[in-house]
Amino acid sequence: MEVFQGVHFVRLRSAVRSKKYLTAGDDGVNVFLCGQRGVHNTVWAVEHVAGVIPRAGVGPFVRFRGAYGRYLMASNFEASTGPSDGVIPEQRDLTTRPSPPSWLWQAFRRRNSFVLRNGTGRYLRANGRFRRWHRDVSVAGDNASTMMQWWIEVVTTSTTRPTLIDPPAQLMHPTNPPVEAEMSRVIWYVRGDSNGRYSEQDWATMRVNTNSLMHLRFTLASRLGQDSDALQTTLCVRAGRYAHLSPLLIDLPIGNDPIQIVLLTHGTLGQDCSIFWQKIALF
Repeated sequence: MEVFQGVHFVRLRSAVRSKKYLTAGDDGVNVFLCGQRGVHNTVWAVEHVAGVIPRAGVGPFVRFRGAYGRYLMASNFEASTGPSDGVIPEQRDLTTRPSPPSWLWQAFRRRNSFVLRNGTGRYLRANGRFRRWHRDVSVAGDNASTMMQWWIEVVTTSTTRPTLIDPPAQLMHPTNPPVEAEMSRVIWYVRGDSNGRYSEQDWATMRVNTNSLMHLRFTLASRLGQDSDALQTTLCVRAGRYAHLSPLLIDLPIGNDPIQIVLLTHGTLGQDCSIFWQKIALF
């Protein structure tokens, strides 16, 4: 899959609905089409997976990791739009090794774009060719439709740290902002050492009633007695025991699911080696 060689981040743009991008929903679960190109939710980190994967065949494969650290996968839930054999794609934690076939993807050139085949043999597709208000996507069999075709846009990165006081580039809710009951959750947290290592026995817990990234940053700094260093840490989410760490660049997903946070200190090897540590150049 030469298209992903040396690539760390991509946007996946529908070749038919050409202004719409595959987007990680801010509930941390759903996946849909969205025209807000400049938000982090439309960017997917690319993780390379080599070798033979049981029930998925011969690689190489890639995994796509979204803005909340969770992975794009094909669920077993029947899709309400698109072909009758379609299932719903979702964001899920990575809790098993090796990766299940549903978490794996391969890209194949078709005409002037690509199709993305899941490890289950189905293909990622946009829906709503004639019903443009639809934003659904599904994973279905190959029916030669152009709705299966995607443009893979490589996202450039910068080694400059994000400005933490600026509003994060994320999906907005101008009419129906989330309420406190939709954001109350348990946070599991642990501090990594200078190499990014931590012990599974060192996790602690607390409850928060907001999804604000800045609030979480200062709350954790206070709990760890490092109020003055709150802006000198990187909060990384670990979405499953075998997930790569993903620095949080936007507010937490809306919902009540527990989240695991690893704190890394700026300037240490652990922070510098984080897979998602670069600032994404959105524009």
